Amino acid sequence: MSTIDEATQQAVINLCLSIADDKLFLGHRNSNWTGIAPILEADIAFSSLAQDDIAHASALYELAGNLMDETADNIAFGRKPDAYLCSNIVTKDDQFDWANAIARQFYCSNFDLLRFERLSNSSWSELAALCKRLVVEQQIQVNHINDWVKQLATGTPESKERITNALNEYADAASSMFETPYGFDLLIEQDVVNVTEDIFDAWQARIAEQLSLVDISVDFENTASENEGGRSGVHSDDFADSLTELQAVYKEDPAASW
Repeated sequence: MSTIDEATQQAVINLCLSIADDKLFLGHRNSNWTGIAPILEADIAFSSLAQDDIAHASALYELAGNLMDETADNIAFGRKPDAYLCSNIVTKDDQFDWANAIARQFYCSNFDLLRFERLSNSSWSELAALCKRLVVEQQIQVNHINDWVKQLATGTPESKERITNALNEYADAASSMFETPYGFDLLIEQDVVNVTEDIFDAWQARIAEQLSLVDISVDFENTASENEGGRSGVHSDDFADSLTELQAVYKEDPAASW
């Protein structure tokens, strides 16, 4: 697809923003663990995950910015709250509980890998090329976070209990990832989004496969279509707190470098 009509262009922008916003806010949440993760190795690794997610966000903001005639900085930090399209799980406060942070990242990383795999076959060549690169980096994230779930689940009785509780606590919030941004059906029609199977079913199968290895079972329900959430600009109080932190420097100096 070399050219995009106006309706498709807005739908593509919404898609890019929904992914980039997820990545930006998740990276911001994870960056809060820098210097305080349980062990030094985890500290370094989680900081690296945060950097990767924010870098992925930056690349997607650049892609959207080319269509919007806006800079990545302005898109990332200059919008009104209801213009952000991130899912509610990425802004959910982990209360500085390591098991919560791992559970959130586990759900989100596996979902993002599925998204990038699908979009690698997009009819929009620029998006496909970007996602083919991001798939490789996202797989590294998934491998790392899957290992952390395994470590916690096979460590001590307390660590297994805590990761099990965290996975169950974040199960409801995980549904928010599957809310689709406005115009998504149009993108499917034009093969901008390549759909071979239901993404919720595919994600649930991958999650279940990993959890079966450590004898943990979590029930999921896809309720994203029942209520308007983050993809529609309807956010939680946790989102408001994160946005205030993210926009602090931008509001002081909009010309500050990304």
